[in-house]
Amino acid sequence: MREVLAELGAGPDVLAGEHRADLDEFGFCRFDGFVPADSAAKIVEAVGTMLHGTRQGGTLHVKGLLDRSSLFDSLWLRPELLAAVTHVLGPEFQIREMHYRAGTPGHGSQALHMDATDRAGPGQWRACNAIVALTDFTDRNGATRVVPGSHLDPFFKPPRGHGKHPEEILLTGPTGTCWLFNSHLWHSGTLNESDAPRHAILTAFHRRNSGPTLGGEPLPSNETIVRLGTAAYLLL
Repeated sequence: MREVLAELGAGPDVLAGEHRADLDEFGFCRFDGFVPADSAAKIVEAVGTMLHGTRQGGTLHVKGLLDRSSLFDSLWLRPELLAAVTHVLGPEFQIREMHYRAGTPGHGSQALHMDATDRAGPGQWRACNAIVALTDFTDRNGATRVVPGSHLDPFFKPPRGHGKHPEEILLTGPTGTCWLFNSHLWHSGTLNESDAPRHAILTAFHRRNSGPTLGGEPLPSNETIVRLGTAAYLLL
């Protein structure tokens, strides 16, 4: 798959040293200005159309976005992001799913959890997630929380229920910010105490042939394969 990644411009020299260090030490890294604000607004509008007429709870969901529209391609088909995923998982990975998630006012709180089904260590990580903020992530609207370095602690014990951990931090930033985090990092959504939904798109990547991970979606349609091209398709 190294040839595929090279064709997509995701060579090892693409990833900044600070991003490598952050992924290793803290379990996540941040890409500022990943998506222009006007593009984020168009995505939110498109998702709103998809949600129309559906029955949703306090947290809004739309799955299967990889196959929905070219509008979502730029949220994952990016050299710097793919290079970061390679740093965590190695070159033999594929996209597991892409979905929209938005905690509405008064909702969104979760217990700290991993998106992998087991604890692992360097060289054995099996999954990672990219989250793109489609609205500002603030300390009041349900921004994702993480416990830096918890991916390296095989004895980490999360608090009971939705309780806080003394070392947790919030991933706050303006619209268009992207974070890639190791799925073995303990994290969760938080309570949205604002008066508007907190819009985000999450893309899950996992190591090929590494056993089960949480989530997944069907194979892409022929239209999606043609749209993306051979190299990108091989990552699906």
